[in-house]
Amino acid sequence: MLDYSVVVPVYQGQDTLATLTAQLHAFFAGTHRSFEIIFVYDCGPDGSWAVIRALQAQYGPELVRAVHLTRNFGQHNALLCGFGEAQGRFIITLDEDLQHRPADIEQLITRQQQGNFDVVYGQLQELQHSPFRNVASRAMRQLLRAGIPDLHPHFSTFRLLKADIARACLDMRNSHTFLDGYLTWLTTHVASTPVTHQPRAAGSSGYTLGKLLAFSLNIFVTFSNLPIRLLTVLSVLVFLLTSAYSVYVLVRKLLYDDYLLGFPSLIISIGFGVGLIMLGLGILGEYIYRINLKTTRRPNFVKRTMED
Repeated sequence: MLDYSVVVPVYQGQDTLATLTAQLHAFFAGTHRSFEIIFVYDCGPDGSWAVIRALQAQYGPELVRAVHLTRNFGQHNALLCGFGEAQGRFIITLDEDLQHRPADIEQLITRQQQGNFDVVYGQLQELQHSPFRNVASRAMRQLLRAGIPDLHPHFSTFRLLKADIARACLDMRNSHTFLDGYLTWLTTHVASTPVTHQPRAAGSSGYTLGKLLAFSLNIFVTFSNLPIRLLTVLSVLVFLLTSAYSVYVLVRKLLYDDYLLGFPSLIISIGFGVGLIMLGLGILGEYIYRINLKTTRRPNFVKRTMED
């Protein structure tokens, strides 16, 4: 078995893949660790696939492996595909645009060995996106952390995973894949280490404001129970308040009879009715959330291998 599999989702990488491959080859050759590079072509708009095939011819198909998806499925789904192809004991993921330095893989490996962690994230020190993208990324990160408390504070696309943890992600199915959300369901033995974030070497990011917002909203709703819990708490409060006011109106009617004709019955019917509707919505939301967990196939347990 190989030591490491490097999985790289490719969308717009025709100008960076050759340099990335050379840097990865130089790093691993210097450490004498066995490795493979798996490029998962996610049907981008440039000539990345031709570059990947040329790199295969240059380095050999055993070292550089290639997967061509049938359409654009998104970065996280491309990574899952790569996990299924990987042959290494550990899997490393990084972006195609050279913003993650292959030399920093050594920091990930060292940190993993210090505590035998299941997952190690590269903690990006200074984000080198555009000012707008930096603000949007921080806002998205805060939103996801609020909705998914178990999410590691330094999660990033530059990560090292044990192969068995990575492959456990393949058993889960969701229309809105969020790899780091899956990992929170699989293990809490997670760490991070500081790494350099470099300026994008070529091209532009495929994440527009609309895509970032849509991604954050989909992930927030899919992986977080916070919206459902807020609805449940709100529905119970509304039910209690409307019920209490209805009882007050009924008691006052019986004691003082100082309401206009028909007012008590109207208030009581509306109060109890709205309260029951809200309570029903809260209960229904809890059931829907559990159905979502079932269809996502969140694991009930994951066993640690004996060598751990």
